[in-house]
Amino acid sequence: MASTLTARGGQILIECLKAQGVRAWFGMPGTQNNLIYDALAQHGAGIDHYLVRHEYSCSFMADGYARASGEVAVAVTVPGPGATNASTGILNALNDCVPVLLLVGQSDQKLDARAPSKIFHGMDGTKVFESITRLAARATSPEQIPALIAQAFGIFRSGRPGPVMIELPSDVLMAGATVELPERVAPVRTAIDAAAIQSAAEALLTATRPVIFAGGGVNDAGANAELRALVAALGAPVITTRRGKGALSEDHPLALSNINGFAAAQAWAQADCVLSLGVRFTSIDTRGWTLQLPAIHVQFDCDARELGREYPIAVGVVGDVKRALGELVARVAGDAQCERIAASWREPLATIRAAAAQRPSPPLLTELRELLPRNGVLVCDVNSIGYRSFAEYPVYDPRTFYYPCIAVSLGAAVGAAIGAKIARPEAPVVCFVGDGGFLMGAMELAMARQYGINFVTIVTNDGALSAIKGSQSASCQGRWIDVELHNPDLVAFAESFGLRAERVSDLARFPEAVRAALAADGPSLIEVPLHDRQAEIIREIPWLDPEWLKAL
Repeated sequence: MASTLTARGGQILIECLKAQGVRAWFGMPGTQNNLIYDALAQHGAGIDHYLVRHEYSCSFMADGYARASGEVAVAVTVPGPGATNASTGILNALNDCVPVLLLVGQSDQKLDARAPSKIFHGMDGTKVFESITRLAARATSPEQIPALIAQAFGIFRSGRPGPVMIELPSDVLMAGATVELPERVAPVRTAIDAAAIQSAAEALLTATRPVIFAGGGVNDAGANAELRALVAALGAPVITTRRGKGALSEDHPLALSNINGFAAAQAWAQADCVLSLGVRFTSIDTRGWTLQLPAIHVQFDCDARELGREYPIAVGVVGDVKRALGELVARVAGDAQCERIAASWREPLATIRAAAAQRPSPPLLTELRELLPRNGVLVCDVNSIGYRSFAEYPVYDPRTFYYPCIAVSLGAAVGAAIGAKIARPEAPVVCFVGDGGFLMGAMELAMARQYGINFVTIVTNDGALSAIKGSQSASCQGRWIDVELHNPDLVAFAESFGLRAERVSDLARFPEAVRAALAADGPSLIEVPLHDRQAEIIREIPWLDPEWLKAL
């Protein structure tokens, strides 16, 4: 039951967030958001605040927290440069469909008649953020705050999630009001069309070799058990998008990992029907929409606008993927055609797996998978070895793998790893980052040390923006420019923050170093110099394949 509260706008805001179960807050106080922080200090019991060193990181920390936990985290900035610093992470959350709430303080509304460019930290936040959020709004009175927070959490918890930005002028935070505090917003579940489910079941059961294509919508909906049940009933293999990794444990005999990997591509070419589950068909997952789908396409999605948007469909089912999958399983389980489907895949999959086993393993990632437990979280930045993680780093549980999949935001990983560790304190968290990306977020090592956030950063240091060097060389007749890096002593750099740090030049020592870092009491860093392997690393970058470059 909703409760009545008479208070100032700042307290109303905090009580609304607590009612929605918010537990983590990342940000930096400043003139226009000091009243938000004052309200947090007075009324925010149960919400943990973490002071970032750069607003660039606060939205990535909230993103990492949300992906690891499935819950919403809050990022808080001042307007103007504070908000624009955080905007990169907000774009990342929009493109990867992650629930992040950005609260932006703002000057008193009496200044609204002035040009924003003449005001201290001046910026019209709603105009700036409307194209990179699901909702960009401003509270013009304290009475509006509960409705805005409820609207934001409705977006977070129903359908496909994404970020929300709310501006809060200082006079709104100071003014008093009597409001009804909203109850925790529950997901809205639309009815599933029984006829569409039946058509989907018939399409799958009449196919010779159907394949299941699992996207981030499976993990967002928590539909992993239903997916396992469908696989057990149907006997069809599962291929994933980048965000779909972990939808089905990748040690399952019918899991083939990422769509752009060797095993998945081989199976995809032999399929005559595809069931896509919560797949958005992004440019990266489809290689610039050059991916050819099997003849019959059945699509399940929570957003009706996605059905048939990128590829034609034979059958479309709109609604919660978890419920839709449950109803589909009930239609196909026990059908005699399922054994025929399973049998049709046995020999092709055995051949594919035998060929895949002969392919070389990626350096470091293979050892990491062996060292991390099943619930260990890998937060992978944009880096040359990390590109191979989609197809060659097995993920066993949902919410244990992070990558900025669509925006491909260099430097996201340090902040995201901190957020993930705060969300999952019981799980080991490893940040796997190149030297270029590391220095974009490295200031947050100070924050991690201050709060005792125990995670491991592994920096592969080859002294270059290697992927860009490779792409320049491939597209510019061997020429490249401004991709070599002059790095500091990364071990001394980390030690200056108070971290445990070591350099591992002999890769045979890498497992030993990781074990010691995981056992350490506090954040650790491992530098792996790879200058002498730069050319080899570039050759193994998947998207530098000539066919990839044509698609891009």
